[in-house]
Amino acid sequence: MTARCPLEVGEVRSGRPLTLSLARVLSFSGGPIDAPNWPERNLHTDPAKAREAGLAHLIASGTQSEGMLIGFLIDLFGDDWYAGGELDVRFVKPVQVNDTVTPHVRCTARDVVDGASRITLDCWCQVADGSHVVEGSARCTVGAGARSAAAP
Repeated sequence: MTARCPLEVGEVRSGRPLTLSLARVLSFSGGPIDAPNWPERNLHTDPAKAREAGLAHLIASGTQSEGMLIGFLIDLFGDDWYAGGELDVRFVKPVQVNDTVTPHVRCTARDVVDGASRITLDCWCQVADGSHVVEGSARCTVGAGARSAAAP
């Protein structure tokens, strides 16, 4: 897989929306499916545990939305993401079961570094009402510099 993403400054792209159903949340946060007491009881899988944590409903793990964002960055940058990608995010709002989450990026800068393009992005995931659940930034070096940086 090679670089596929020469984004221009100001360009916004959106990834594939995904509904975080109860089955997805349980599969992600419930522990090993073959465990005798599956799912493990936590605020993502057990309504009583969610209430103990002060939540009205079960919520998806923040890393579930973060994973969607990472998958989108891999789709955009291909192998260059593995060689030179960086992500810095914060979780701003819980995702409730059955929320639909969509990852987004906006290119904020393109610089040439050692003959390769260094792309800087604002990134976020949002739910259907438009509110952000994850926000942050990402950087990726695309081109020969990224591949040579990954070489041993």
